[in-house]
Amino acid sequence: MSLLEVRELTVFHGQLEALHNVSLSVDAGEVLAIIGANGAGKSTMLRAVAGFHPPSSGAVLFDGVEVTGLPPERRVQAGIVLVPEGRRLFASLTVEENLLAGRYRSRPGSFDLDRVYELFPWMVERRRQNAAGLSGGEQQAVAIARALLVNPRILMLDEPSLGLSPLAARRVYEVLPELVSSGLGILLVEQDVRQALRLADHVKCLLEGRETLSGTPDELSLEQVESAYFGIADGSRRPMPTGEATR
Repeated sequence: MSLLEVRELTVFHGQLEALHNVSLSVDAGEVLAIIGANGAGKSTMLRAVAGFHPPSSGAVLFDGVEVTGLPPERRVQAGIVLVPEGRRLFASLTVEENLLAGRYRSRPGSFDLDRVYELFPWMVERRRQNAAGLSGGEQQAVAIARALLVNPRILMLDEPSLGLSPLAARRVYEVLPELVSSGLGILLVEQDVRQALRLADHVKCLLEGRETLSGTPDELSLEQVESAYFGIADGSRRPMPTGEATR
């Protein structure tokens, strides 16, 4: 039995069907990457798993227990934690104050402030600096570190490389293998396909709310990924997105 299982989830935004019968599963110590273009339904999937978008049909199970009807805070207490797109830090608070906000609904576990500072050593000297003065990559690292202080079992990352330079994105991604080796399951949403393929154990591609491809990175050719990503029946080549370097 998978740690996280989503069964045939359908989600609407008003009259628009954002997800149609999408299923997935994530085990402890595993990374599942969901890729797709803007509007594919990737973020909707994460928000539905987190409890912010109630589905019209389907189910979300965590550790074998259905949590579809639970509010977001109950899912956090169970161990499902979302790092949203845009980081959502408190700009007027210091780095450490932002981190400590993650302990509000923390669970028992190995991640405490000392452990987070081991993972991100630069935060020790910058802990009294306001978050507004950090670079985009540093803010993303703080957002991930704050989520770790909850001691999640499933960590969901929504576009962690969005708006970052390639170097900043690599630094954010460098810490993820260590988290996986500790037994954390990661559900990752990315437009940067190559970054996602390097880290993921399994990959799903969404297009207009529907699954178009699923498999391991070793099983899937770049041509298959491109065709599923863009919805191109003949596999015509296009450049794959690699993120935007703004900071």
